Amino acid sequence: MKKWSVVILYAALFLLTYIYRHELTAWSQGTPPVWLLFTLSTLLALFPVMPYKIVVAAAGYVMGTLGGGTIILFGSTLAGAIVYGGAAIFRESATNWLARFNKLEQLTTFSASRPFRTIAICRLIPIIPQTAVNIYAGATGMSFVHFILGSLVGKLPAVYVYAYVGSTLEEQPLTATIIAVAYFVLLILLLWVWGFRQKKI
Repeated sequence: MKKWSVVILYAALFLLTYIYRHELTAWSQGTPPVWLLFTLSTLLALFPVMPYKIVVAAAGYVMGTLGGGTIILFGSTLAGAIVYGGAAIFRESATNWLARFNKLEQLTTFSASRPFRTIAICRLIPIIPQTAVNIYAGATGMSFVHFILGSLVGKLPAVYVYAYVGSTLEEQPLTATIIAVAYFVLLILLLWVWGFRQKKI
């Protein structure tokens, strides 16, 4: 079943590529329709056939830091909301799927009283599977408002950093690389400080 799902996914992507071939040509020439970029950002977040950081950087390259970052921010959040809704509807199946992620169980106590902070932190940590976070929020009945707001706030730093890296990589590769590395270092330090404080509490 899994193999057929992959085949169907790639067939759908091929069909969409053919249908919107003219729009994609315009995109490659530097004049992409905003709606197309938004749709692609949502689809590629729903079906991660490539690392999403590449998608963000590409959007920044094409639309600039502010435009590309904003479209990606809302497109990926919409994708998360769709997965959240599916997990809320098919809660039993979602819960069974989440059983493979043992560490997510540790979030239950923390997220009960701090849902917004839980989602924001999960969005900040790049090694946490974001699809699992979406399903977890929907399956556990987390407030939709807290989920959306936490997603927007948590995604915001990384989205605009990668969009900026994409927009400057061609003309200023050294600057783009330094900013990307500095962001990772800062994120690691902040997470280390936060984890250290949690142990003391």
